[in-house]
Amino acid sequence: MSDDRAARDAEAQRSSVGQPGAAESGDAPRPLPAHDFGGRGSLIHLAHANGYPPGTYRAMVAPLLIHHRVLGLPARPFWPGADWQAFEHWRQLGDDLLAGLDRIGAASVIGIGHSLGGVATMYAATLQPERFRALILIEPVLLPPMALRIFDLGLHHAVERIPLVRGARQRRDRWPSREAAFAHLRPKPVFARIPDAVLWDYVEHGLVPDGAAAAELTLACPRDWEARIYATPPTDVWRVLPRLLPPTLALRGADSDTISTASWHKWQRLQPQARFVELDGLGHLLCFEDPGRVAAEIERFLEDLARDSAA
Repeated sequence: MSDDRAARDAEAQRSSVGQPGAAESGDAPRPLPAHDFGGRGSLIHLAHANGYPPGTYRAMVAPLLIHHRVLGLPARPFWPGADWQAFEHWRQLGDDLLAGLDRIGAASVIGIGHSLGGVATMYAATLQPERFRALILIEPVLLPPMALRIFDLGLHHAVERIPLVRGARQRRDRWPSREAAFAHLRPKPVFARIPDAVLWDYVEHGLVPDGAAAAELTLACPRDWEARIYATPPTDVWRVLPRLLPPTLALRGADSDTISTASWHKWQRLQPQARFVELDGLGHLLCFEDPGRVAAEIERFLEDLARDSAA
């Protein structure tokens, strides 16, 4: 095993923060403890994208650990016993985030959220703005209002035909080993821009032993959960943006397939006090495509915020 793989294995075994534990028995869903990246300084909470557990962000988080401690609460789709059929709105994930911060005793945090996690962080910050010293919203899911009408109208059959929903339900979800999973995922277009090291982080943290076939590995975020998230994007998200009070950094990949240019400009009109940064050559998965570049923008924003607060 390479030194990089050994380091990832060691990091994967890091003790988690918060109660209850990860695999308690019973029918009720049990929140997983926070992934503790380590670090020292002001506390950052990282809310992850759909299907990508906190550990996938290791490379992006690493530069931040010099001045910050970083924790990431796994979202509801990763919880043992969580029922995807009972999930109705992404607002539930904002509630889960606040409850998780209560469990770990985090009274004040810097909230980083990517994609799904960005929207969950937005909902949490509208409920308890005093809890968030700052927000870093990385490619939150801001679909055009016209595109959201299909979800607002509740057209179930049309939603199920959406490529992201259909693809999530049909994707392969079992492998005999992590090496086999990596080999299968490496040529996939969605991972084309992602370095090997980051893809390995996803394989290490995004797969778990299959309870039905202990010799196999399966997705930590079940396919039905991933599809359910894609099928239920919030239709009120544009009304949330003007209500965000904490200082905000907005990040978009210039090649994004999630935030259109029109949506990016609309966001700027709705939240004019925020800092907006567009990163050339990157897409929706910019945290994984160029983690160092994203981390540098985050650190620059936080340094400027600290300087302004001290002035």
